[in-house]
Amino acid sequence: MLIFLLHNLATSNHRSIQALADQIDTSVSTISRFAKRLGYASYPELQLAISQQLQQPENLSADIDRTDPDILVAQKVFNSNSSSLNKTLDLLSESKLTNAVSLIQKCQRLSFFGLGASDVVALDAYHKFLRTQVNAVFNTDYHMALMQAAKMDEYDCAIVISHSGRNLDTLKMAHILKDNHVPIIVITSFSSSELAKLGDTTFYSVSDDSKYRSQALSSLISQMSIIDCLYMSVMRDEAANGSTKLDKINSVIKRTRE
Repeated sequence: MLIFLLHNLATSNHRSIQALADQIDTSVSTISRFAKRLGYASYPELQLAISQQLQQPENLSADIDRTDPDILVAQKVFNSNSSSLNKTLDLLSESKLTNAVSLIQKCQRLSFFGLGASDVVALDAYHKFLRTQVNAVFNTDYHMALMQAAKMDEYDCAIVISHSGRNLDTLKMAHILKDNHVPIIVITSFSSSELAKLGDTTFYSVSDDSKYRSQALSSLISQMSIIDCLYMSVMRDEAANGSTKLDKINSVIKRTRE
């Protein structure tokens, strides 16, 4: 329910509690309890808070108009990205982060899976984790990724990225991983998706769509930030214990700049 409200903030304050219940297929009492868990006395009070949020332009992903000057376009893009990051941060929890970091640190191989725009996030994650002592693996070719998934087992770990969580090819890889008892860390934007339910640990990225940019594209910065959180936690622990591989990597990279 929280994911739905975050993605539909602009229209949520106009829906009656019954209309919202019908749209997300739940009961009125469930929505009322949800509002109280967020700290509001009732659903109308939650609606008022949403209405007040909408009156703060700096927190909104204002749509780009064809008459906007370049600097205003830039301001709207930065505001949108900032809003997405703050909403994504609100959905993170200590327990999920700790569990995901533990899975990564214990695994023999860490493989990244993503298709389309999510392929960009997977590649970025692979590039980061190459700097750690984790044995990172990534294949851009779909058939090679399927073979990689088939080779993995319970001693490995997979990070699967999909904005919708409904991409059939991504789901096929995820099911192969699940059948092989591979621990799966999922990064998606939809809690109701099939992929979200397959994750041993699932993170949710929040994004706002606009006239010239889809949610899938705008969610990239949130997804990459989740990866950054995992990477930085792993690096923190490796630095505390002394990372010889990182020293070697830095030494090799340094030679390219001399």
